[in-house]
Amino acid sequence: MAKAKVLKIPARGEWSFDEVETDGEGCIQLAAMQSLVGGDIERWCLQGHGLDGLDLFLDEEGKLKEKSYNPKATILSMILMHDDCIVGDAFVCGSDGDGNSVGLTEAQELALRRRLNELGI
Repeated sequence: MAKAKVLKIPARGEWSFDEVETDGEGCIQLAAMQSLVGGDIERWCLQGHGLDGLDLFLDEEGKLKEKSYNPKATILSMILMHDDCIVGDAFVCGSDGDGNSVGLTEAQELALRRRLNELGI
């Protein structure tokens, strides 16, 4: 199977770019997404700061499950106009024109690296 690059942002530990399996069309499968966050997914669209076309995913029920606070994902999302805190593991991937979740391009990875470094996370 093909692989797609995503930015993993764990609640504890350092962020990293990792590869996940995709379907034959290059889309990241729901099961892989749920595995990355440890539950049902919730999508937040990222915009601005060179991050247009990227989505941040988190566990939809993370707060109900009393997961650990994720400061890195929270800072990234707050800078991009979301006014909530994130708990549990999160990840960022690309989005195609049809709303499917796809791997990050090299340009998107560079933009994310630059933004994370600017934020000191």
